Amino acid sequence: MKGLALALTLVAGPALGEPAPPAPGPMVARLEVGVFCALQAMDQMPAPGTISGWIHVVDRDIAFHWPDRQVVPAALGLAFGVKAALKPGASAPFAEMRIYKPGFATPEVWETAFSDLAPSLAFFRFDTPGELIPGLWRFEAWDGDIQLYTAEFEVVPAAALPDIAKACGAVS
Repeated sequence: MKGLALALTLVAGPALGEPAPPAPGPMVARLEVGVFCALQAMDQMPAPGTISGWIHVVDRDIAFHWPDRQVVPAALGLAFGVKAALKPGASAPFAEMRIYKPGFATPEVWETAFSDLAPSLAFFRFDTPGELIPGLWRFEAWDGDIQLYTAEFEVVPAAALPDIAKACGAVS
């Protein structure tokens, strides 16, 4: 029986890592993570440190359809990310976002700003089939050498969470 249990363990392989809880740094007053439908058109901003060379920019507040969710189905039209607001009097006008994706040696990087006046949103939207990469993704925000926050997400095949994957009306 011990041999069978060991064999099943070896066949099953290691379990995927669960995302760590979001970790705000000392300057952050509020940190939220979540998933949202992102089928609407968005503006773009140059971001040479990303694979596409640009990032999506939203001109209004985005509500997470699935707040506090860190497990994300790989489905076109879905987006996931982090909202952060700094403590009163704090600002980081020349901050940097980094997204570490599974299988990539270096993060995607772009400039951003944080303040205590309104939350700042950093997110990744699945636009193309090549972006549907399962595994652990990590978002980090930095102000120079001070980490503002880190948040992890586990991207899973769309079939693992069909209700969310199909909720936005996109086909992956």
